[in-house]
Amino acid sequence: MTSQGRSRFGGVRIERLGVLALLAVLSTQCSKNSLTPGPTTTPSKAALSVTFQDNPVPFRATGCNATIQQGWSTQARIQETGGVAVRVTSLTQKLDGAANSALTESFSSKFAACSGSTVAEGTIPANASVCGTVGICTAGSFGNYQLTISGTDANGNAISVDSPVLPFGAR
Repeated sequence: MTSQGRSRFGGVRIERLGVLALLAVLSTQCSKNSLTPGPTTTPSKAALSVTFQDNPVPFRATGCNATIQQGWSTQARIQETGGVAVRVTSLTQKLDGAANSALTESFSSKFAACSGSTVAEGTIPANASVCGTVGICTAGSFGNYQLTISGTDANGNAISVDSPVLPFGAR
């Protein structure tokens, strides 16, 4: 060791303060690269969107269903885009902004896997879709349709989504 605070190591002069600074940097880098896992990227909440095949839905004089041939009907698709599966517990269908008893059905009776896929009854898998026919077969007259679905996602979050208001075409 010299009187100036320097020593020789392997033929190279190293200042004492430089060694301490180097050790501090190495210590910091080691703690940053430890085996402790970082934050996960698990999605926190499901996200649902509803789209309709026809918008507006044309009035059909025939072919609505076997009992009532006339009305408005189209395909609906509910897609989960947040990466978290959803268990649907209720479906509310509205005509002209009000729930309608003629449309009281369970989610599972209305929606199922879209063509080419499978889903468990009453669920919308993560990053997947379910499809169903919506609207009303009636001799009555209505201006629009909307649905609301509620449930719980796989992370325990409550989910409730209103579809866009779907206008009906003229009779």
